[in-house]
Amino acid sequence: FTKEAEILDFDYCIIAAGCNFNPLHKKGESLWFPTVHEEARPASSWPHIDERFLEGRRRHILEEYGAIKALNDKSATVLVVGAGFIGVEWVTELRHYFPKLQNTIIDFLPNPLGPLPLKAAEYCK
Repeated sequence: FTKEAEILDFDYCIIAAGCNFNPLHKKGESLWFPTVHEEARPASSWPHIDERFLEGRRRHILEEYGAIKALNDKSATVLVVGAGFIGVEWVTELRHYFPKLQNTIIDFLPNPLGPLPLKAAEYCK
């Protein structure tokens, strides 16, 4: 930890806070908590996709893949906020499938995978 603020530049930010509900969206929508109620779809960040059906979920995944692939093609930087299970999973999958991305993972805890034994954190590093 440092006493001075550190600025991290990024092209894409993933918030992996251990919750699938998005308190910043008026309907709670997130990539992991899709809008499935018809009356909420006009307020959706993805109103053109109907995720009540498998094809809608598939299309959404393909759109996100395309966005991340475009970032990979330009060797963009990705910031993952949260080094718990999901954040670590995101970083490892991004590194595997999109090797040109420059990934950074941060957390307020001193080690990744906080609730696991220290050996898991050491392996992660």
